[in-house]
Amino acid sequence: MRTTIFCLLLSLCVFVGFGQAGPISLDLSGPSSLKIYQNTNIRVSNTFETNLYDLTVTKPPLSKEILSVSEFISGESFELAFSKVGAYEICFSKQINETRTCLKLDVLKRIAA
Repeated sequence: MRTTIFCLLLSLCVFVGFGQAGPISLDLSGPSSLKIYQNTNIRVSNTFETNLYDLTVTKPPLSKEILSVSEFISGESFELAFSKVGAYEICFSKQINETRTCLKLDVLKRIAA
């Protein structure tokens, strides 16, 4: 697998944090698409009071599965980073066999300063 994935237990909410940027919620009340730079750690945490189900990280259009978590426990989190540029999706359900919510990630090439 060419994409680097780091899984760690961290804090208590469903958000994605990018470097110094503030958290961005996965509940899609904000933007449903985010731009990040390759090899930047992303923290994904479950802050819902319930578990999330069938969380996946995929690379469209073929939906190549990079990471899969059948039950994402409330209060748990993990970090991941993408070594390849391109489009990715993080999708999950709030209930078993429910419609999935997806957040699109656009991983951009890091330009040297």
